[in-house]
Amino acid sequence: MIALFKGRTFVAGENDNIVRFSRPNFPEMFPPDNQLDLSDTSGSRITALYASKNSLVAFKDRGIYLIKGDTTEGFFAQTLTRDIGCLSPSSVREVPGLGLMFLASDGIYVLEGALENTGTRTAVVKISTPIRDLIREINFSAVENCRSLIYHRDREYWLCVPIKGQQRATRLLKFSYEVGAWSFMDNMPMKDITETEDHRGYAFFAGGYTDSADGPKGLFLYSRG
Repeated sequence: MIALFKGRTFVAGENDNIVRFSRPNFPEMFPPDNQLDLSDTSGSRITALYASKNSLVAFKDRGIYLIKGDTTEGFFAQTLTRDIGCLSPSSVREVPGLGLMFLASDGIYVLEGALENTGTRTAVVKISTPIRDLIREINFSAVENCRSLIYHRDREYWLCVPIKGQQRATRLLKFSYEVGAWSFMDNMPMKDITETEDHRGYAFFAGGYTDSADGPKGLFLYSRG
């Protein structure tokens, strides 16, 4: 995992609980003392890094940490919670007006108030309660295949997940951050996804199938008409 924060490169691996950071303005140089230890009694691993203006958010399987500071005063890690974490780094997206959404072991959460210096209270809020039945059908052993997107044209957070009995991500969960409602679409195999930056606002996704006998394959376009 890698992220840029306050003019430095922050990196972390899956095999330890150490976040390492580079020298200022030298993103390729990592002094031995430039590290933060996020070890705790849970034994969970670091799963994602996300940089904002206010802090660098470090996710673990069970745990969320806020890395703060600057080049002058140094950096430190602040524990936000050891009860909730992120299982899929590809699920992490900044949702306009809400915060940072991500997939945890029991549903989808939003991290509020941690990304900007707005005075908003930092909190972790479960947002997937209305679709608890759909959450139970997720194959959590294959969540590394999840893919997500902010689809600005419809003002939605998209998360494509594998369901039980499948390894590929084929069910698309959609959260409208404008009205606060969930919907879903099946048979949407996504290997990867991106959104065009022009006025059309198309979403392109690469199909999750490689053998035509399994299902449709190729590059797909999602649009309204």
